[in-house]
Amino acid sequence: MSVYAWGANSHGQLSLGFESELCMSPQLVREYTFNPNNVRRIRGGGGHVLVLDTNGRIHACGWNGRGQLGLNSTEECFNTFQTIPGEYFGDVPVESISCGWDISGCITVTKKLYVWGSNSFQQLGLCQREFNAVRRPLAVILPRNDTPARISFGLRHCAILTADHKVYVFGRLRIGDEPPSDLCITSTTLNCAPVIKIQASEPSELRIIGVASGQNHILLKVIDLEYGDGAKRVIALGDNKFGQANSFQFDEEIKQIATGWTHNAVTLKDNRILTWGRNCYGQLGIGSVTQNQATPQELDLPSSIIESRLHLGSEHGLLRSTSGEVYTWGWNEHGNCGNDGTENLCSPTRIQLPGPCKVAGTGAGFCYAICEVPTERST
Repeated sequence: MSVYAWGANSHGQLSLGFESELCMSPQLVREYTFNPNNVRRIRGGGGHVLVLDTNGRIHACGWNGRGQLGLNSTEECFNTFQTIPGEYFGDVPVESISCGWDISGCITVTKKLYVWGSNSFQQLGLCQREFNAVRRPLAVILPRNDTPARISFGLRHCAILTADHKVYVFGRLRIGDEPPSDLCITSTTLNCAPVIKIQASEPSELRIIGVASGQNHILLKVIDLEYGDGAKRVIALGDNKFGQANSFQFDEEIKQIATGWTHNAVTLKDNRILTWGRNCYGQLGIGSVTQNQATPQELDLPSSIIESRLHLGSEHGLLRSTSGEVYTWGWNEHGNCGNDGTENLCSPTRIQLPGPCKVAGTGAGFCYAICEVPTERST
């Protein structure tokens, strides 16, 4: 297995040993602290990346100006991967990871929440006066000792879905003046920091089972229990300048929700991918560039391509197919589409990789892919 990366590298986030404004085609990454065969997830932020392996260890690279690599360091950036010490998590394996612009977090297998990085807007759920930035993972206990299930970061907020289907939002996120009547949204505090709590008005009728964060909005995947036919609905809250906070009921069950800075995507059970929101860079992948799309449009893919996993950067997208092909589209200023150019792409375009991709991930303006090909490690 080999590791490839492309796109923005201004903070060394591609782990190539140097910084650069752009890498227009996939570059072989030779320096890393993980076994590529054991990578479970890749998540990227504004200029940093986290890799989670099957042993529950986190490996970090890139921008560290706010401590978002979790290495207990004040060094501005690391242009090769470093392993976050397991002792920072009580030597308990990590189950899931997430990145925001300059913030990171994870949940361990024992369902303990850790966050690190910028706290300028109290997005870590901590009082800003005491913690302007956190440079190593810090455990945070949710109100009422609720159990965290998923974590998602935006530009200045953190959203946490709990095991009992509530969502807590730390930091700065304007929900809007008229939230749906079937949601109960209240304010509380945690560690002297303001917190928004979102839950169903009638838990017997509605259940929140997924959350994804955009720049200044969140997307909730919900089940209407009275119909009993799975999760077919999304509720969006927050800034709606480009239609990204429009909510929809679909005719098929939702497999995956994803958000960019100002746009959304859902993958349905019948393998259709629908996108909506801002489209000035072609980031919706619908074959044209427009200012925005207020209603979901189908991703411009050949019918023979079956999605395995969808990843959205700030304004670009990546799709890994079941056969290991990788398609990218949208904003391409830093070569983040990996097609050896910098022109924006309005339709998914297959990029050239040396073998089938098994795991992929995106950051704000860059991508990673782990491919099934042999390689020689440098010494």
